Amino acid sequence: MVEPTGRLIGARPRDEVHRDGAWHQVAHCLVVRSGPPARVVLQVRTTTTSTYPGRLDLTVTGHISAGETPAEGMLREVAEEIGIEVASEQLVPLGTRLLADDHGQIRNRELMHVFLLVDDRPLGDYPLDPAEVGGLVEITTADLLRVLADRSARVECPAVWVDGRAGHRMFGYDDLVPPTDGYWTVVTVMAQRFVAGETPIGV
Repeated sequence: MVEPTGRLIGARPRDEVHRDGAWHQVAHCLVVRSGPPARVVLQVRTTTTSTYPGRLDLTVTGHISAGETPAEGMLREVAEEIGIEVASEQLVPLGTRLLADDHGQIRNRELMHVFLLVDDRPLGDYPLDPAEVGGLVEITTADLLRVLADRSARVECPAVWVDGRAGHRMFGYDDLVPPTDGYWTVVTVMAQRFVAGETPIGV
């Protein structure tokens, strides 16, 4: 657990943290493609997860375990969810952001450590863990920003499913994990800036 300032104050089981609304640390990673047009890879959440099943999320998200640095937790989650090993030097830190939201029995109070990761392998080359991820989609930042700005917009993008199927899928605003406090837009713009060779400002 942490204070909103980031100071560590102890460790508790995850279910207690969510039940009581205790502040804790998580790591988020958005995979970006290196060349234009700016494109990002989103995760399709499993249908069995307790929060937002089947919706689209950042490429990798997860809780930081006791004793881990944010980068260490991020590298572990990347390996667990999308099956690739990367070095800490490959992570592009965007900073930290506070999130407070409640859904169902979960009271979420998170200090989010946010990273970009450049990776150009085809969607089908990620050895996904079916217990963690339902699939992946690739979308241009321009299309993602359009969906975020216009709730009626629908876009089509390449997709793979954890069972090995590949194709395309349509999605819109309501298919995303609900944007909170402009977070989706900020991270997408930072990815767009990074691919354009500009310095990301942060989240």
